Amino acid sequence: MVKTTLAAAMVIGLALAPVPASAQISFGFHFGDERSDFYPQLPMCLTDRQIREAIARRGYEDISLNVAEGRRIRVRATQDGWVYLIDFDFCADRIRGREVLRPAG
Repeated sequence: MVKTTLAAAMVIGLALAPVPASAQISFGFHFGDERSDFYPQLPMCLTDRQIREAIARRGYEDISLNVAEGRRIRVRATQDGWVYLIDFDFCADRIRGREVLRPAG
């Protein structure tokens, strides 16, 4: 009887022990936990010239830059006969999205 009481007390004690923050489970909406949020950042953000070169390496031409907003800039460029509006993260050197505007010509 004493052993069972002692074992039960130990189980209850372990259940009530503080849990490390890394092991805690939480539910709900979070920001900063999506796969795209963990994209590695460059040591320094790209300059306008480096942005143009990065877009050109991806096969685009006739590249025009818009005004930067934070770490992102909108870029208009042509590829395969179509004009695209590209949402470019110039601190991570990656295209976040693109939209077809019209046929080139």
